[in-house]
Amino acid sequence: MFRLYKYLGAKFKTLSWLAVILTLIQVGAFLVVPIFIGQMNGLIAQQTYLKAHNIPDVFESTGQILRVHFSYPSVGEALKWMGIFFTIFLIIGTISSVLSSLLASYVNTAGARQIRSYLWKHLGELSEKDIEAFSHAKILTRFTIDINRIQVGLMSLLRTMIIGPLNLVFGIVFSLLTDLKLSIVLGVLIPVLAITIITSGFVIAPLFKKEQKLYDSINNESQENILGAKVIKSYNLEMLEAEKFENVNLNWRKVSRKSWLSYNATFNSIGLFANLAVALILYVVGINSVGIKDPEQFKNTITNATTFINYVTYITVGVVMSSFVIFNIFRANVSSKRILEILDKQPDIKYVVSDKKVTEGKISFENVTFRYYENSEKNVLEDISFTINPGEILGIIGPTGSGKSTIAKLINLDFKSQYGLIKIDNNDIREIDTTSLRQNISHVYQKPALLSGTIKTNLLFAKPDASEEEIIQATKNACAYEYINRFKEKFEHHVEQKGANLSGGQKQRLSIAQGIIRRPKILILDDSTSALDAKTEAQVRSNIRQEFAKDKITTVIIAQKISSIIDADQILVMEKGKIIGRGTHEELMKTNDFYREIATLQLGGDNV
Repeated sequence: MFRLYKYLGAKFKTLSWLAVILTLIQVGAFLVVPIFIGQMNGLIAQQTYLKAHNIPDVFESTGQILRVHFSYPSVGEALKWMGIFFTIFLIIGTISSVLSSLLASYVNTAGARQIRSYLWKHLGELSEKDIEAFSHAKILTRFTIDINRIQVGLMSLLRTMIIGPLNLVFGIVFSLLTDLKLSIVLGVLIPVLAITIITSGFVIAPLFKKEQKLYDSINNESQENILGAKVIKSYNLEMLEAEKFENVNLNWRKVSRKSWLSYNATFNSIGLFANLAVALILYVVGINSVGIKDPEQFKNTITNATTFINYVTYITVGVVMSSFVIFNIFRANVSSKRILEILDKQPDIKYVVSDKKVTEGKISFENVTFRYYENSEKNVLEDISFTINPGEILGIIGPTGSGKSTIAKLINLDFKSQYGLIKIDNNDIREIDTTSLRQNISHVYQKPALLSGTIKTNLLFAKPDASEEEIIQATKNACAYEYINRFKEKFEHHVEQKGANLSGGQKQRLSIAQGIIRRPKILILDDSTSALDAKTEAQVRSNIRQEFAKDKITTVIIAQKISSIIDADQILVMEKGKIIGRGTHEELMKTNDFYREIATLQLGGDNV
């Protein structure tokens, strides 16, 4: 957990140290308070004793604070000064406690926010391959439960970890200095408390680890049920999925109940032992007080008993708080490791700042071979080579799993190839300035990634400074303007998360508008017209060609339908990660049996 402390800003580090100093002042002030309480109780008891025996308060009153002797002209004078000292230290301790609590709360809240922001930023730097190493459920757990536990852990570091151990240690020291005879009680109390804490630690620690894993399972089941709601309903799997979720939930409840029962049993036992110790002290003092005739001796007995009982309370509180710290730090440490697991993940694809930019959009693949993981059994792409010049259209077609979308992801640098070379404008793609690469490549996916907001905000997401004219023109080119114009709010029409309130075709057309509003040098349409009818699809392709005729935009179209790529300048036919044919539609119809078979099935014998 201490490793995460370095992610806090200088301001928060300074405030955290100030919180620690104030906490130390608070502990020091409150540790002295029981002494004055004991002295005041003893003096009141002595004063009562004098009145009961009609003895005038005219003799010198002596006292002892931690083996330091003092004297006052009278009992009343001593009581007055003890009250003054008690009030001073109480005020100092209270003010320090309040200020320290406020600072610690501010630091742990702001610190948790800063760690969460840093985690978010780091995730943004990771490639798709890096993120896939973690499940979505685990990432969500780290942003929520783990961050909250670190927040509690920070509070414990700044406050409880100081208050608990210091109360325990100095409570014992001051108890010994107050009365050695009564300190015999500590010889029994402290070992009993220690054994209780250690035993519970061995029981609780494994339960907390198991509980954390079950949180991931609950998140995972929840996410699968939400994302797969339509499939679950269509196959009447509600009862089966409900049973699976309930099993995970019940497992979590069992583990959580065991951990909290153990935790509560521990602290209830500590409270019981402390109360038994206080009862024993009162019993011993009560017996020893019988028959005391000397007012000074009577006062000292009451003083020591009151002070000692207060320190027993401090010791107990110290044990409870120290164990509470261990509990919180342990949980925070587990959560910290889970967060550091992501933060320690080095980006597979580095952010590049370079003078090499995307200027024209020429794409070259030179003997590119790719597999997603080093230990994968086979390559996804095998010895892929092609060149597409600025302004040209490249069509890629092939069966599912042939590597079509992988080529798109390599062009977009979502992944990097292990072998071969990918160039854009004759520069190695890995050496091109990352900002330039992202600004000049628009990748439109089959499943649009629309955000909750409005149609306009989704378009501005692609180009924040787009003018009204650019927005309208982009939607017209994507054949989206007509349906948008039918909405009452037009471009201010509300879009739900993932575009749930739009049809598949509407979402795809809006997503295409997102891609072209940026006026990129390279446009990748990754099966992004699959939900459009043939007429609309042809119109979109024609609009894009006309709109970017002067700009010479390089277009890569990945499709299952021949109609989507029939006009392409070059078509690649893919199968099992290899190029088995290339050329124009007319050339492939003459030279490639696989392509001709697809065209015949899709277009009909009379239309090929």
